[in-house]
Amino acid sequence: MLSKFNFRYAIVFLLYLAVNSSYGQQEQIPLFQSDEPLKVRIETDMKALLKLTTEGKYQKATLTVGDEQVEIGVRPRGNNRYQTCSFPPITLNFKKTEFKDSSYNQLKKLKLVNSCKLQGQYEQYLLREYLIYKTFNMLTDYSFKVRLLELEYIDTKDKMKPIQRFGFVIEDQHLLARRKNGIIIKPSGLKDEVTQRDQMVLVSVFQYMIGNTDWQVAARQNLKLVKLLDFKEPNPYVVPYDFDYTGMVNAVYAVPADVLGIDKITERIYWGQCYTREEFKKAIDQHLDRKEEIYALYNEFEYFDNNSRSQSINYLNSFYKIIENDKSWQLIFMKGCN
Repeated sequence: MLSKFNFRYAIVFLLYLAVNSSYGQQEQIPLFQSDEPLKVRIETDMKALLKLTTEGKYQKATLTVGDEQVEIGVRPRGNNRYQTCSFPPITLNFKKTEFKDSSYNQLKKLKLVNSCKLQGQYEQYLLREYLIYKTFNMLTDYSFKVRLLELEYIDTKDKMKPIQRFGFVIEDQHLLARRKNGIIIKPSGLKDEVTQRDQMVLVSVFQYMIGNTDWQVAARQNLKLVKLLDFKEPNPYVVPYDFDYTGMVNAVYAVPADVLGIDKITERIYWGQCYTREEFKKAIDQHLDRKEEIYALYNEFEYFDNNSRSQSINYLNSFYKIIENDKSWQLIFMKGCN
């Protein structure tokens, strides 16, 4: 029997399907089908863009990929990074854009993550965050796909020199939901125990792995909730994103909140709820099953400098040392849970 919560979203889903008869019939977008960096050029008034607010109107820009050139809208996004970064992340708006490849016409908006500042270490922070998304992709398909970009920004007013940096785009939340045959829901005050339980435990252990406490289900903080069409699965799946305030990235601007009682962002704290030993063991086994692939991802990533590689591997080592010892992980997850 459906709870009031699930019944309400069942009705919402049916109404959504009634007005979107082609739901679930999306073509696969090649954008997220490759790990090769994609060369992208964005031409716009750069100084005007950097002065925009995250709530301001979109500014016109020209985007070039290969031999295709389209007009799009751009504006800054991300409140924390907008305050911290001299070169904030950007939203790319494709709502009025027509592509030669019709599959790309599904794109409405994409989140573009830029290097926070132009110094080299900030580009390495970006690459570390990119690999966190790729790591979570290895653990579950209920995760945001990402694509690395070789970006070139051209100032149409010729007041700034061209900027060439890595960046990456994140799969749109609605495309993720459609890929899993679901919708994005936005309930307020949702408790962890009302979400899909296996995924919730997996997310909780993963957040500990990367040293992240900047997330919360009730406030939908750095999490999206995907409600499936399959009513045999009434509870929404939790999908995390935004990983720059993590120990794995270890950015100089990432300072832990006083309430955590830690001195460095690299100090891990388990921030999840309490679950049974069997539930934790299942999530831990998923991390152990992918251990070799995860290490290969970091060891073989050609765009890391030596410092990023060694820091990342050492951080992975400290996590796997814990979960490979039953007493260690039970002490942290079962006795240290909320």
